[in-house]
Amino acid sequence: MKRFATTFTLVLMVAACSSGPPEPPPPPPFTAAGVFDVSFDAMGQQMAGTLTIEEMDGAYSGSLTTDLGTVPLSEFMVDGMAVTFQGVTPDITIGFKVNYEGDGFVGDISLGDFGSGAIAGVKR
Repeated sequence: MKRFATTFTLVLMVAACSSGPPEPPPPPPFTAAGVFDVSFDAMGQQMAGTLTIEEMDGAYSGSLTTDLGTVPLSEFMVDGMAVTFQGVTPDITIGFKVNYEGDGFVGDISLGDFGSGAIAGVKR
């Protein structure tokens, strides 16, 4: 009986020493989706607006709303934390290239013949 108690105690000690804290859960998978307060340079003027990106079954869509109106966004391509997409208006196609960092993104916009500028967004 004494041997059983010693063996049992030894097994309990080994089990207690071998178990550590549980592994932390993995971070959630990256998604470009969200509602962002954005500021950008367009044709030499600083503008602000709301950029909304939605994801459904791995496909993205969205819109950019400013004082000038709303532009639908499409052609999303995600490569790691880098995302490209475009907005098409009757007058121009706007290209976006952004890199997500923390709770937002920074990047560039292309306005065709009207030049290019910088864009930054912060998730609401």
